[in-house]
Amino acid sequence: MFRLSVTKDYLDFAAAHFITYKGNCERLHGHNYQVQVEVVGELSSDGYVFDFVELKQIIADECAHLDHRVLLQTENPQILVTQRGESIEARYQERFYCFPAADVVLLPITNTTAELLAHYLAERIVVQLQQRVTTKIAAVGVWVSESVGQRAYAEVALKV
Repeated sequence: MFRLSVTKDYLDFAAAHFITYKGNCERLHGHNYQVQVEVVGELSSDGYVFDFVELKQIIADECAHLDHRVLLQTENPQILVTQRGESIEARYQERFYCFPAADVVLLPITNTTAELLAHYLAERIVVQLQQRVTTKIAAVGVWVSESVGQRAYAEVALKV
């Protein structure tokens, strides 16, 4: 098996979010996230695991989808997310947020932690690779950094 890694300054996104933990809810805040992707697999007959150019485009597209948006978790039982016309509302106990729908990305995760964002991105990249791959890819790993020295990793195996 071989492993390739892509880390570029432009593979990033800026987004606002809040998380719930231990009965608390963080204030709405944002990060300038950096994304690094690793692909594990066998070599093709041409001697590569996956084309760097194509992989960078896939990652850039996924980052663009999240860039300059409010990220809202839809699977968190403590947060009620509702769409009302052109607005998205989020409620956590006494807190209430209302955002323009065009500024929100609804994510099918329980919290917008770096760990779960990494897993979300890994799953989305796996889907893209499964549609394009001509080699045997075993797994995709994604690092999501919230700031320098603070990052999380998730790995998703490709379904054969």
